[in-house]
Amino acid sequence: MSPLGIAIVSFGLISATTFLAAYVLLRRWPAIEGARLKAGTTDPRTSSILRFEHEIQSRWQRIAARLGQAIGPGDEARRSQYRRRLVQAGYQDPRAVTIFMGAKVGIALAGLCLYPFYGFLLSRVLPNMFAISATLAVIGFFTPDYWLVRRRKQRQQAIIEALPDVLDLLMVCVAESVRTPSPLHQEMMRMHLEIRAGRPREEAMRDWAERTGADEVRRIVTAFTQADRLGTPLGKTLRVHAEAARVERRHRAEAKAYLAPLKMIFPTALFLMPAFLLVAMAPALLNLLKLFSGLGGGE
Repeated sequence: MSPLGIAIVSFGLISATTFLAAYVLLRRWPAIEGARLKAGTTDPRTSSILRFEHEIQSRWQRIAARLGQAIGPGDEARRSQYRRRLVQAGYQDPRAVTIFMGAKVGIALAGLCLYPFYGFLLSRVLPNMFAISATLAVIGFFTPDYWLVRRRKQRQQAIIEALPDVLDLLMVCVAESVRTPSPLHQEMMRMHLEIRAGRPREEAMRDWAERTGADEVRRIVTAFTQADRLGTPLGKTLRVHAEAARVERRHRAEAKAYLAPLKMIFPTALFLMPAFLLVAMAPALLNLLKLFSGLGGGE
């Protein structure tokens, strides 16, 4: 095999290994998916979601935290942006930003060392060592950002889907009677505990909307605030917004159903059409080949 072919095959293998390792780390690494930071696992009847552990229990969490502290505070605006995204993704611990930054650096270092380590196992110097290692490091550094965006969107979608049912329940009961925990239920319990701790209700509600990052929740908070200021009945407000949220959820489901046939066109054309064309044209091609062979033999 030529050196160019070896470089292409090596790059493909290293890229696949890096993506697989990043996926495993993001799914299984306690620094990202630990029970201390995982949303939706706190039971308000046994502990408070406003409290956090003083010591980091996991070894991987301590390593990530040390890496995050080693790179320094950095740009305060950027850290505030990461803090807001992590809160909207369900991670309320103030140390989550440090752990997340440490995880980014750790995965980048792993990607940087992976290609040279592969060359060490082969007992040879691989081509384009610097370029491929730098590319893998960049991919590893930005992989957690991609995961955070997906996690944030999934949680916002879960909050939006649970909003109509919660609004209906608020008309007849309090949020504590919800038996099935959800991200929305957790955020409402946090708001409830903050109000009980003495925080102004309007401020706690606006912070609740900011933590969820969902426009639907922001509209609900604005309606609640106006109803509280104007003295209008809250039951009517809840009924109107519950109906509107239910209609929007139905519209989203219908939009997904309408897009399903369109999405099926591409895999159908990519995987099924070649097989159909082969089955349909194979007999004719075989006959043509026999005909040409007969003409060539006759000559």
